[in-house]
Amino acid sequence: MDGIIEISRGCGRGCKFCVPTMQSYRCRPISDILKEVKVNLKAGRRPLLHAEDVLRYKAKGLKVNEEAVIDLFKTVKNFPGVDAVAMSHFALSSIASAPQVVEEISNILEVRKDNWISGQTGLETGSPRLIKEHMTGKCRPFEPQDWPSVVVDAFEVMSDNFWVPCATLIIGFPDETDRDADLTIDLLDELKGVKSLIVPLLLVSMGSFKDKVKSFTYSRMTPKQSELFLRCWEHNISWGRNLLEEYFVVNSGVKGYGLKFLFSYSMNQAQKVIDTCRKDYNYDMTAMIKDAKAGNASFGPAPIRFIYRLLRQTNS
Repeated sequence: MDGIIEISRGCGRGCKFCVPTMQSYRCRPISDILKEVKVNLKAGRRPLLHAEDVLRYKAKGLKVNEEAVIDLFKTVKNFPGVDAVAMSHFALSSIASAPQVVEEISNILEVRKDNWISGQTGLETGSPRLIKEHMTGKCRPFEPQDWPSVVVDAFEVMSDNFWVPCATLIIGFPDETDRDADLTIDLLDELKGVKSLIVPLLLVSMGSFKDKVKSFTYSRMTPKQSELFLRCWEHNISWGRNLLEEYFVVNSGVKGYGLKFLFSYSMNQAQKVIDTCRKDYNYDMTAMIKDAKAGNASFGPAPIRFIYRLLRQTNS
């Protein structure tokens, strides 16, 4: 599927909301990985290295095994027929603790401003208290109180090396307060200048939370949590315009201009909805959606359906 090659399984960081962390961590040998590289090349796919944290390949514990990671990327990149290598996930703490590895991978893959790479990572929260309570291992080898600076440092390392993170952020931890949301909003402000996407998700009862904590729904959102949700999408709208130009237009030719127009229109409409929620509802998104569903307010059908479907998806 899209060239995905699993290089390791499990995690071991112990985040309470996550399933992979409940699996034992183990890595596949490079010889097996290369067999799958060959299979994907025959199917016309570039290799996409997959793990919960690609930078922890063959690591003992949570410390990055620099030699093993660099050898992995060199070996795959130099395999006959490989023009490019992608990766699925990486941890911010791994990036912050081993910036030299990120730089070396960028050199191996010939990453540059007009040829950036991307992958998914977990930002989750800007609250050290929530990190300590629900995901202490996420910040290792750093301490929970260091998490905001770890995130900023990792984003800066990625920016310097032309990595564009797609970061997830979770809203609705069982003991989350508006103070926690405020700390996350403060962190978003520090990341404004870094090319990235930050996707807000609602907490789902899984991992060690399963059967102990109720999944969070938008109907339980406080105005402060709604503000956090919408501030994430403002960040994405802002950087989305840039990414549309660089990805769709450059890679899709004439078709790319059509896609750019479509997405630009959608982003403009979504921004109008966000502005309405801020000005008329003081970030009470729950009240705004209730008004829209009841026919007591109109914000244009397309953007409302977009947000409503997005919320439904994050609750499913």
